[in-house]
Amino acid sequence: MSVVATPFPPVEGRRRRWRIGLLAASVLALLFLAGYWPRRAAEKKLAAEAIASQEALPRVKVEPAVVVDGGRSLALPGSLVANREAFINARATGYVLRWRVDIGDRVRAGDALADLDTPELDQQLAQAQATLQQQQAALEQALANRDYAKVTASRQDILVAQNLIAKQDADLADAQFKVGEANVHAGLANVAAAQANVRELTQLVSFGHVVAPFDGRITQRSIDVGSLVIAGGAAGSLPLFRIEAIDPIRVFVQVPQAFAPSVHDAEEASVSIRQIPGRVFDGHVTRTAGTLDPAVRTLNVEIDIPNPKGELLGGMYAEVTIAVAVAHRVVRVPSSAVITDARGVHVATVDGAGAVHLVEVLRGLDNGRDVDLVEGLVGGERVMVNPSGDVADGARVDPE
Repeated sequence: MSVVATPFPPVEGRRRRWRIGLLAASVLALLFLAGYWPRRAAEKKLAAEAIASQEALPRVKVEPAVVVDGGRSLALPGSLVANREAFINARATGYVLRWRVDIGDRVRAGDALADLDTPELDQQLAQAQATLQQQQAALEQALANRDYAKVTASRQDILVAQNLIAKQDADLADAQFKVGEANVHAGLANVAAAQANVRELTQLVSFGHVVAPFDGRITQRSIDVGSLVIAGGAAGSLPLFRIEAIDPIRVFVQVPQAFAPSVHDAEEASVSIRQIPGRVFDGHVTRTAGTLDPAVRTLNVEIDIPNPKGELLGGMYAEVTIAVAVAHRVVRVPSSAVITDARGVHVATVDGAGAVHLVEVLRGLDNGRDVDLVEGLVGGERVMVNPSGDVADGARVDPE
């Protein structure tokens, strides 16, 4: 068997393959450069912009502080409350026999609200009355015994004077008379105690008729026929009724410190309710607390509003207007410009060089949009409208 040798490939074929390989490598290198260099240029541009933004000052919005007159009508939020309010509990233990009024009913002082069945008290009263009769009978017996002892002692004294009986018999008669006197005093005390017990139980039985303590409107009923009620209201039990007097109706408002000195008793005030558009209810300041709440620096003021038709209801939200004034002009800035934190109350002003200055201020009237500053600013300062919580004194900004 003969072996045939494979000839080597020609040289031209090997050169062709090398040229194809070099061409492919060149194409790949060109594609890589086409994708890499633009991205690298973009990254360099972003880095340059980031460095530039870090070096630039933060832009902040500023507004000038405006000087305004301090005299004005002060509008404050308030809540209407009843002039008088009472929770009515039972003074006698028993069961509800009937209730005579329900929520919304108007009542006058002394009107019956409910009737209670009090069998135990009735029995106690009957027993007390029987005891009183016993004590009265015992008193009558003591009186009879005393009178008899008195007559006997008088006769004995006459006989002793005539030497008809021994002196000892007369002394014994006198002693029995004194015992009779003591028994009468004890009987009188027993009768008085029994009468007091009868009066007490009679009063308790009368509490079975629950009556209104004052003129008003029933706002709550917590009983029904057959309900057991405990005298004085046991722990956790509900009152029988709740009654409110709302003519006049009261409203309490908190007046800021800057305006507190100008609020006096009998000062005119007006109340408006959003749910009653176009109506203004006139009233007057009834009393003030006479001292400021140290936590919020406000004066608690009570205002009475006539309410004969019952249009105003307890619990309503109201806007109260009072004419007030301050002794000097105030400076008005946006409410968002005031910074309140652990450091106190400040505003951030910006000077001509762009430096921030934290100025301590005393806040006055705040209507939610603007706030009047009583102390701290003189007017004309450039105030940061929305300062950040970490704004620092001396920081540099770019005002706009």
